[in-house]
Amino acid sequence: MSKIFFLSDAHLGAQSLEKEARKAEQLVSFLEYYAGQNAVLVIVGDLFDFWFEYRHAIPQRHFHIISLLANLCRSGKEIHYMAGNHDFWLGSFMKNEVGLRLHPDDHVIANDNYKIFIKHGDGLLKKDHLYRAMKKTLRSPVNTFLYRMLHPDLGIPLALFCSHLSREASKDRSGYSDMDYREFAFARIDEGYDFVVLGHTHWPALQQYRNGWYINPGYWMDDFTFAVIENGVPEVLRWRNGAGERFQITLPPGNMQSK
Repeated sequence: MSKIFFLSDAHLGAQSLEKEARKAEQLVSFLEYYAGQNAVLVIVGDLFDFWFEYRHAIPQRHFHIISLLANLCRSGKEIHYMAGNHDFWLGSFMKNEVGLRLHPDDHVIANDNYKIFIKHGDGLLKKDHLYRAMKKTLRSPVNTFLYRMLHPDLGIPLALFCSHLSREASKDRSGYSDMDYREFAFARIDEGYDFVVLGHTHWPALQQYRNGWYINPGYWMDDFTFAVIENGVPEVLRWRNGAGERFQITLPPGNMQSK
């Protein structure tokens, strides 16, 4: 396991048909490239803007992406899927039919050389007390059962609408700071992890702290960024023209205000 890819926050289904087609095209290109690599892939949450498995139905959009992931798993690829705040209702279809390794919260990948702590990252903001309480409610088996009572033709559009409202409410990022996420990562590094990978912020990050690194793959939805750790060396790259390219990572505007 000398090479691991990390991709986060594609939010398939969130945009116009034109943008969705472009996003899917880029994602297919990336996955086809990954197919030729001797590597692990970790999806760090929110691949879909909404995902819910009914007992006898799944969302029909993006079937070609799901099929490609299934083919990769059948070929022997190790693909991990961290539950995000938009696609946490992962179930038996993704595990048994597609072949993904599902993780509802955090996950650790370790070998003889280093340990990687991975988490989507929703609820890590110190002020997110209400969201953390709501998260437990939304993920409870009782509420999952009740949501299945809604017909998919009603339940899926309703969830996508709510997801859109949530994103619009947080669209202004002029004063955004990700310091809470960085501090969380630094605390995990102090516990002995060599790398801490978080998604959710939609802001790519690569910061060394003592003997470890905080990594955020960034926002595939618009920026097509991803991360890779190869032989213990981390990078955050942008997918363009069928390959990963280096780019300048900037700090969120609110980080300086947080100091």
